[in-house]
Amino acid sequence: MVIFFFLLAGCFSSDVMTRRFMKLLHRIRRLGLLPGGASLYRLSTGTFIFVFLISMLFAVLGAREASAHASLIESAPAANSSLTQSPEKVTLTFNERLEEGLYYLRVFDAEKRKVTDRSAVMNASKTVLSLDLPKLEKGTYLVTYHVISADGHPVDGTYLFAVGQSLDNISGGTAPQTGHLQGHGGLIDRFTLGDGLRFASRIAFYMTMLAFTGWLLWMRWFGSGTAEPVRARLRLWGERIQQSYLIVYILFMWAHLWQLVGDGGAQELLRLFTATGIGYAWIGGLLLALLSFVMLYRSALLDYAWVALVWGAKSFLGHAAAFEPKSETILLDWLHLAAASVWVGGLLFMLVLWSSAREEAKRLYGSFSLAALLAMLLLIVSGVMSVFIFLPDIAYITETAWGKYLLVKSGLVLLVVITATLIRLGYRRRKEASVGLLVRTDAVLMTLIVAIVGIFTYLTPLPANEPLNWHVMGEKIHMTAQISPAAPGVNDFTVKVWLPDSLGKPKQIIYKLQEQKSADIAPIEVPLEPFEDQSFDESYGMKKYSYKARGPYIPYPGYWNLEIRVMNSADDETVYEKTIRVY
Repeated sequence: MVIFFFLLAGCFSSDVMTRRFMKLLHRIRRLGLLPGGASLYRLSTGTFIFVFLISMLFAVLGAREASAHASLIESAPAANSSLTQSPEKVTLTFNERLEEGLYYLRVFDAEKRKVTDRSAVMNASKTVLSLDLPKLEKGTYLVTYHVISADGHPVDGTYLFAVGQSLDNISGGTAPQTGHLQGHGGLIDRFTLGDGLRFASRIAFYMTMLAFTGWLLWMRWFGSGTAEPVRARLRLWGERIQQSYLIVYILFMWAHLWQLVGDGGAQELLRLFTATGIGYAWIGGLLLALLSFVMLYRSALLDYAWVALVWGAKSFLGHAAAFEPKSETILLDWLHLAAASVWVGGLLFMLVLWSSAREEAKRLYGSFSLAALLAMLLLIVSGVMSVFIFLPDIAYITETAWGKYLLVKSGLVLLVVITATLIRLGYRRRKEASVGLLVRTDAVLMTLIVAIVGIFTYLTPLPANEPLNWHVMGEKIHMTAQISPAAPGVNDFTVKVWLPDSLGKPKQIIYKLQEQKSADIAPIEVPLEPFEDQSFDESYGMKKYSYKARGPYIPYPGYWNLEIRVMNSADDETVYEKTIRVY
């Protein structure tokens, strides 16, 4: 299996990738992926182009969010910190469970040499990585890591820290900030050809999986009762979708393979398929796609078992695998896929029959209408239940790209319900022209929904906390307040104040935090202590005074009101207030 993927990756090396990819697309077309009827051909081609452009626009707009699933919420040593003594270890804490089979954490010195060959270890909850360090000499050090979220998405990051000196003494540029490598730069700069291929392959994977599993079900439920010429045409369509599913599955795996492995090489590639849940799910899904050519259409029991296993393998390749209780999230995702397959496969079945066997399509409509209604109800119920499991606060829907795509998807589902109602009315009134147009409209809406699913399942449902860096300019005083990582739990708090030399040191600085929804709880006071700040800051013609604190002064998520009071030696007090959102 590993050798197979090496050969596959070799076929797509940079100098021949475009040529081989175009051959692959040509092969898909020769397989008859598009229907033969002229009107349906125009619909399929136009729909594909429209959905692809819309999907790529969504992907560009969501590129930043797509790069972050498990988020780094705390690091020790902290990013860009200057230490007086060598740390005993590097510890990284994430907000989500990680894959325990494939990860690395490395530390390099200023000469790009690894400071230790030891391997990082993961804690029992699978949220913390730690790497024991030897005694580090004076200098600057780079921490780089690669992990895979439990939902199967890779996360990389790099930051610097210094021992025995300030990072401001580094020549040739400034130190990078903590964060995922793909989380910086402009939106267009971040969206690469590889990103486009990953999004496109993911959309195609969802479409072909739902289409083929649903098609197989409808062949069992309805296809056997059609006339032989119609049944032969339906079987030919099923074979085309089946072949497309296998090709797309391989392309989907290849598009995501090296992003998951990172720069670990052959050893990490082997671990991906032998020690991670996503590797097992990939192998299982690929084997099922291959076995479909020898085990399907022999018995109803085998067909139903195959379909159920395909949905099961897919359920371990997404958000359901990352949230607890895992058994419930996997079951809900499985039911969601089942309902979607019944709807997508049935709609495609209806579309093919409408173009080639109109009377059979009319006979199918009653069964499809009822099945689609039940499927839509199951989709809504399972989707809503999953959202309440994924999100600790339902308001997060409006604060993440994942939630916004979900709202767009919900709007499209509403349009599907309206379209289905109009189809039913047209069918009762025997208006075939309007029914045909509405069925095609329903197919376009279905394609858009699947495209959005292929994008927003690559985004994290949970919003990421961002460190606070708040600066206020004044006529006689400047103030900067920093909180890192600005997440529930232990944080680093820093306050810097600039005052004229004539006023001297501040007489008093008070720092208070209060959660907006807890007015009956007194504010939490942060105990600031002065420290020698070696970082370079603009002087503004004044003298800087720096204070810091470290502790669990933000105990839980919510909207937190910050109040900082600075009193100078003349007893003049300046009050600063700000509200931050902590997830």
